[in-house]
Amino acid sequence: MLNPGFLSLRVRLQNVRKVYVIIPTPLGRGIGNLNGGLLMNRYIGALLWVLLLIPLSSERVWAQFFNPRLAGDSSEVVLSSTREGQVAQASPDSGVAAAQHGNSLPDFESRFAKGQYVFGMNLGFGFSINIPPVDAVSDERTKIRFAHVFPHFKYNLTGIMGKSIYRGALYWVIEAGIAVTVKDPSRNNQVVENAPNYQFGLVPMQFEYKFLNPERSWAPFLFAGVGGSWGDWFQESKELATSFEFILQAGAGMEYHLDNGTSFNINYRLWHLSNSNVKSPNIGINAHIFSLGFSF
Repeated sequence: MLNPGFLSLRVRLQNVRKVYVIIPTPLGRGIGNLNGGLLMNRYIGALLWVLLLIPLSSERVWAQFFNPRLAGDSSEVVLSSTREGQVAQASPDSGVAAAQHGNSLPDFESRFAKGQYVFGMNLGFGFSINIPPVDAVSDERTKIRFAHVFPHFKYNLTGIMGKSIYRGALYWVIEAGIAVTVKDPSRNNQVVENAPNYQFGLVPMQFEYKFLNPERSWAPFLFAGVGGSWGDWFQESKELATSFEFILQAGAGMEYHLDNGTSFNINYRLWHLSNSNVKSPNIGINAHIFSLGFSF
C-alpha cells in the first residue's frame, strides 16, 4: 500500500545556522497488498532519495538554494572566458548568466544554469508485466498494451555542480498526460474490455539528475517521481478497484543536446498504478514503458 509521508532532514552548512529540508517519500508499507509491491516501493523510494541527496555533496549549492542572500560575499563563481581570455563573473543565486565587460559565459554554463527551464514531450509504448509474479495460469494478470503521451516541464534547481563523473544538475520535473490502451486488454487468453481505455495522469513531484560534461553533447540521466491518475482502467483489470490510482515511476535515459537549445532523449521507466488500499483489490498494475522525448 502506498504510504506517502514527509521526512525532515536538517543540514548544517557554513554560514547557515539551520536548514530544514522537507522531503516527500513514498517509503512505507508497500504499494500493493503483495510483498512484491513493498520491494518495488523501496526501490523507487531509494532512487528518489539518491536524486535528492546528490546535491548535498556541494554545500555552496544548498546554501544558495535555501538562503540566496548568503551567496553575495563568499559564493561568487569565477569563470574564464573562452574567447578573449578575460574573466567573467556570475552570481549563482541569480540563476541567469551575467558577465563583466560584455563577455558572456560559455554556452554550457548558461544553458544549465540554476533557474533555467524547458518544456517538452515524451511519446512512448508500454505493456503490463507479471510483477509480483503469478504462477497459476487461471490467475493470470491482465495484459495491457498502451500508448503513453506525457508532456513535461523541467526546472533546474541547482545549476552545474559536482566533479568528475558526478558532475551534473538536479531538475524538478512535472509531467501530465494520458495512457491509452491500443489493444483489447485480455486475461487468460480472453478479451476483458474493448480498447481504447484511458488513464489521465499528473506527476507533480519528480526529480531528475543529469550527468553533464562540457566536452560531450549527450548526457545520461536518472529520474523518479510520485503522482496520481484518473480513468477507467479499473473496469478492465482485476488488479485495480478505483478510478483514482496513485502513480509511482522510476527510470533512466540518454539525452542528446543540439546547439539550438533543443534536445532529444530515449528513456525507460518502470510504471506502477495502485490505490493505497482505499478499496480492494489493490494488487496494482506494473508496466515497462519505452519512450522517445524532446525538449525546447
